[in-house]
Order: sequence, then C-alpha cells, then structure tokens
Amino acid sequence: MRAPARTTRRPRARHRDGLPIGIAAGALALAAAGIGPAAPATAALPTVDVVVNGHFDQGNRMTAWSCDPGQVLPPSDAFGQLAGHPTDTGTAGCTQTVNVEPNSSYRLSARVSGPYVFAGVTGSGTTDLTLWSNQADWNVLSGTVTTGPDTRALKVYFHGWYQQGPYRISSFELWGPGQPRNSCVPTPPVAGDSPSPSASPCYLTPAPSVSGS
Repeated sequence: MRAPARTTRRPRARHRDGLPIGIAAGALALAAAGIGPAAPATAALPTVDVVVNGHFDQGNRMTAWSCDPGQVLPPSDAFGQLAGHPTDTGTAGCTQTVNVEPNSSYRLSARVSGPYVFAGVTGSGTTDLTLWSNQADWNVLSGTVTTGPDTRALKVYFHGWYQQGPYRISSFELWGPGQPRNSCVPTPPVAGDSPSPSASPCYLTPAPSVSGS
C-alpha cells in the first residue's frame, strides 16, 4: 500500500500591528520614499492691492512713494491726485517697492491724463511691464506681470517724459496674491466692469495743498 500523500500547507504571513507583513513592509517603503498621504494644501493668499497709498490720499499724498524732488506735487485743485512736471533733465517720476509672491500674476491699473505718461513694473524676474499713454483726458493703463520663482519684491513706477507738459495720476494699483495690510482696501476689479479705478475708503484729512500745479 502506498503511504497517504502528505498535504503541504503554506504558512500564513505574520501580522505586524494588525497588518500582514507584506502590506506593512510596503507602507514603510512608501514612507521612506516620501510617498504617502498628501500633506494639507497651503491656503491660497487673498487677492489684494499690494501698493501702499496708491490713491494718493495718505499723509502728504506722496507717502510711501519716492518721487523726484520739486517735479511731482499734489495739485492745489484736486485731492487724491499727484501732478508731474517734467523738465529738460527729469521725467517727474515716482517709485515704490512692493512685496509680492513668486510664480504669481499681478494686474497693474493706473488712471492717468496728460502727455506721455508711463507706468510699469520692474524686477519681475520674467518680463517686466511698461505702459504709456498720450491723452489729455483721463484714461486707464492696465496690464499683467508674472513674477519669477525667486521674486518676492517688485518696483512699481510712473513718470512723464522730458520737455513734455504736466501729467496727472489719480490711482496706481497692483492686484495679486498678498498679505492684507488692514481692512481698509479697495474692492478688486471684476472682469467686464468699467475701467475706472475703485474709490479708496481710506481717505485721511486732506493735506495742505502745495503750489506749483
């Protein structure tokens, strides 16, 4: 008689902390490789106007701006504006450095009037933005700039041109992701709306006017 055939049983995989060894080992391997449950996404920053005193209604109306001395003045007949008076050797300009986020888009909007008025952005780390107009009536310059991967500050500017007549500017805004400075900011522009800039709710007591407009 033949001996009964021996039945061979495969040993069960041992468990570690309630998981089969194979699954536990796989989880450890994924963790070591940095692959696992996704980390919570960082909350997106709100869209804000990163320009300080872009409606020229704070302090002496040039607060936060660095302007050509004697060439940029608050006009005596209007609050919330600046007037530039170019000369043979100067363009009557102002600049400001603003904080921005890398790899982000920012929309510039400036309301200006007068001959050869320029507005723009430099230091983007990509393609800088330059806008200009030559209109006696009020008009809005607008455009978009994208920051590079290492860009955390931009320089914004506006100016006239040599030997040209006076110009005026009533707002300069740069909208994009950023940290709100306070609750007193204009409403961001909406596509399809009138190009007129939003009115600032942050008016301070008007500063004494400066002659020379």
